[in-house]
Amino acid sequence: MKITFIQILLVAILSFFLAACKNNEPTEKEKEAAGIKSPKQDTYDDPKLPFDQRLKHYIEGKLSTRPNEDYRLKIYEEHLNDDGKMDMVITVNRLENAIKTAEEKHLVTKSATVGFFGNHNHMFYYSSITNKFMGPYTMSSTPQRQLTITFENISSENHKDIIVDFPIRNSQFRRIYLMLDDTPNYAFQWKQYDGWGTDKLEAYCFKYEKGTYSEIKDIVINRAVMKNIGKEDNYDTAEQEITCTDQLVKRFFFNAPDRKYYTPN
Repeated sequence: MKITFIQILLVAILSFFLAACKNNEPTEKEKEAAGIKSPKQDTYDDPKLPFDQRLKHYIEGKLSTRPNEDYRLKIYEEHLNDDGKMDMVITVNRLENAIKTAEEKHLVTKSATVGFFGNHNHMFYYSSITNKFMGPYTMSSTPQRQLTITFENISSENHKDIIVDFPIRNSQFRRIYLMLDDTPNYAFQWKQYDGWGTDKLEAYCFKYEKGTYSEIKDIVINRAVMKNIGKEDNYDTAEQEITCTDQLVKRFFFNAPDRKYYTPN
């Protein structure tokens, strides 16, 4: 078969353009200088594993759990972004690790007096859009009780936001994570009650109303009435009975630049 001059010329031109295209691709150093981040696979996330094994591997790697540690895990499913698919919030409670850590440090008695307070309650997020996990989001708390997760439409009517209730001995706090850009954004925290089992008991209710300065809803705090318990009762197992009142305590509005809530009074 004869190769003509025209064929040789076409091959040369094609080779030149391919080389030019390749040479125009930025190097890793050029990307870094331009602020372009290459996507990195999380060390503890292996998408090839079955989902339950993948979740276990991720959580245990991120939290550096003990071999065969008996932690408590709960999975909540909800629409948390705009793709119409279910996403997940996963809570992990490490009471066993809290007790064993105190034993190793010979601090069981001292730790028990403060309810083994520490970083033993964690939350993780799984996004259906990215097929990736995020977290841990850690709540310093007393681990005899697990995190309680609920959901509300606060930042959008198209998806829910995450509400986390966590205990500190005879008190409980509420933390709100707004789902902005498919990421849990810690935007607000306030006590639900404090002094349970004492004569200094105080309690509050939460409402979410039309935003004052943005499309994201305001958070309205009203005073509440809570059934008290005796000093001998166990506040980790006692049932909470809270009744809301119309007495306004504070109204918080969302400030978009720093994605936090503030109150004018």
